[in-house]
Amino acid sequence: SKSWQSHTNTITGKKIYTIFRDQNCREMSKIVLNRLYRLQNPENCSTARKIICGHLGAGMGASLHHWVYCLNYAYYTNRTMLLDTSQWQYLQNVRTKDGVKDFHQFFLPISKCNYTYQDRMIAVPWKNRAIMESSDITKSPQVIRLIHIGVLFRDSPSVPKSAHYAMPEEIFYNVIKYKHNPMAWWIGFLAKYLIRPQKDLQQFIDQSRKMLQFQSPIVGLQIRRTDKGQEAKLYNIDQYMNKVNQYFNSLNKRNLTAKRRVFVTTDEPQRIQELKSKYKNYQFIHPPLNQLNGSPKSRYSANGLKYFLRDVFLLAECDYLVVTMSSNVGRLVYELHEVIYNQTRSQHFTSLDLEYNIFGKVPNDGPWIMQAAKDCHSNKTDWIDLIKGDFLESCSFIKKKTDNIYYGYSKRLKKSGYFHRSCANYLIDNESYPDHSRLDHFLYWKKFDIFPP
Repeated sequence: SKSWQSHTNTITGKKIYTIFRDQNCREMSKIVLNRLYRLQNPENCSTARKIICGHLGAGMGASLHHWVYCLNYAYYTNRTMLLDTSQWQYLQNVRTKDGVKDFHQFFLPISKCNYTYQDRMIAVPWKNRAIMESSDITKSPQVIRLIHIGVLFRDSPSVPKSAHYAMPEEIFYNVIKYKHNPMAWWIGFLAKYLIRPQKDLQQFIDQSRKMLQFQSPIVGLQIRRTDKGQEAKLYNIDQYMNKVNQYFNSLNKRNLTAKRRVFVTTDEPQRIQELKSKYKNYQFIHPPLNQLNGSPKSRYSANGLKYFLRDVFLLAECDYLVVTMSSNVGRLVYELHEVIYNQTRSQHFTSLDLEYNIFGKVPNDGPWIMQAAKDCHSNKTDWIDLIKGDFLESCSFIKKKTDNIYYGYSKRLKKSGYFHRSCANYLIDNESYPDHSRLDHFLYWKKFDIFPP
């Protein structure tokens, strides 16, 4: 799909980042995509175990993250996820008469199965982990309706294990070899599956890229205003541009002299002229001003959604991002960026407010996967020596008097022992996802090649 092909990513013949994946990365992506495809397309839709994901009365960024949470839970419980879009905010006559006719107006189907009247009638709202996640399929419902994770955190004594800050370990250990943030890649991969563009939308994105003359290096700048002021602090354009300047100055220090180019999206079109007037040494490229409108009527129309998707995909293609991570859109753009770029071993974004986070993904009390932050040696009995970069599994916290002590299993040493808290950093929760490798023998590389060679 051409939406994942970047502009020429060179400066004076020198590469900054490469968007093309090495073979290991490509194969991992294809393996995960194949597993999703098989889970989402069971042999018999009427008997398949399913997750029904309802609407969320919010914008597309928040809605998509809710859908990702549902798809992740389906992967975790070996089920097929179906969307109930009957109250989707972008649907015709839900928020505005100018909404989309249906989900498939812009997106490819996520499953061959349809959400049926029978599914609606027998669906059981998620209640507790013991019943819903039982390994005995005779005890758990065939169809589960997964309510919003925020409601679960508020009302339920327990939440799905997939709501912990975790991803499949096998995938994690592969992805961390070439990704700065494997969790962002995982969320972005699930999101990309859910919003694969239909042909007309894909053509619109490709034409927009060509019209805007996308070239590298380019920084993606997302300035969210309008209703955002009710949720988080707003920042002026100088605060955004200070971070953009820092990025281009870092290129100059590496002897990479380049035109300072910025792709801007905003729901306040007047910010574009403000940027152009104040920062004349920059080239600002942006969508047509009449397509940058933050009013609810425009935002929830079919055209508003089309423009939003174009902006998100193009922002994700930028070399570097300056956003606010309090925004679902800022997080989504970064997550998709992690999917389409290969060597993101460093952080490719600056957030003016929060650090990157995943709503509905919270660290558990253990066990965890950790990584040694430095060399730590000990002669004590039952302690383990750490070398920077070591992976540690099944880690738990043990407090002895005033010392903060952890206990975990060293994958390098193949043994467990104690180590000091200051020696290692938390990575993700240690949750056991199902082994979906049985689906890998179905893999036909060409069929599932959604990434460019």
